[in-house]
Amino acid sequence: MADEKEDPAKGATEKFNNLVAATIAILATFTAVAAIKGSNVDQSIQQAQVSSNDNWAWYQAIRTREDMGSYELLRLQQLARNRPSREEARRLAVEVKAQSDELDHIRQRKDQVQHDAQAADASVASLNVFNDQYDISGALITISMALLALCVLAQTRWLYWFSIAPGAVGLFFGVTAMMGVPIHIDMLSKLLT
Repeated sequence: MADEKEDPAKGATEKFNNLVAATIAILATFTAVAAIKGSNVDQSIQQAQVSSNDNWAWYQAIRTREDMGSYELLRLQQLARNRPSREEARRLAVEVKAQSDELDHIRQRKDQVQHDAQAADASVASLNVFNDQYDISGALITISMALLALCVLAQTRWLYWFSIAPGAVGLFFGVTAMMGVPIHIDMLSKLLT
């Protein structure tokens, strides 16, 4: 009959081990979901960076075109000031007007492309905040799970509660990133990079 009775210490140890295992399972599941979301953010950052690079390259091309158009306009205006014949003056006036209109169009396009490039840069900066949040979340949860594994070996409850702290903070960063709430952790990120 003594074999059928459970040792109370063994039962408490088993409950404790089950609690630790359940905690690790929850943290691991959250980490997996956060890793997928973080990967999506990484892809979005790459797309925004490509867009930024393309727009800045296009902006430079338009700036070159603007400079060439400005030089051509100055050349036509200089020709018009050299007292050409009446027919030549009319032709130059039409060319000056056409070149001036083309420059206005180029400048409008340049401003639009610059705006698009700056918007892509802002998108990269915004997404980097969430990327940092996912990184910090994953790191803290991993630390928590490692401490929880030690907790099982040491069989100490205080270590369990101590190991929950980085996991809770990691969950906080991950959940806020998933909800789209930016938390700027620049100082911590710079310390870790």
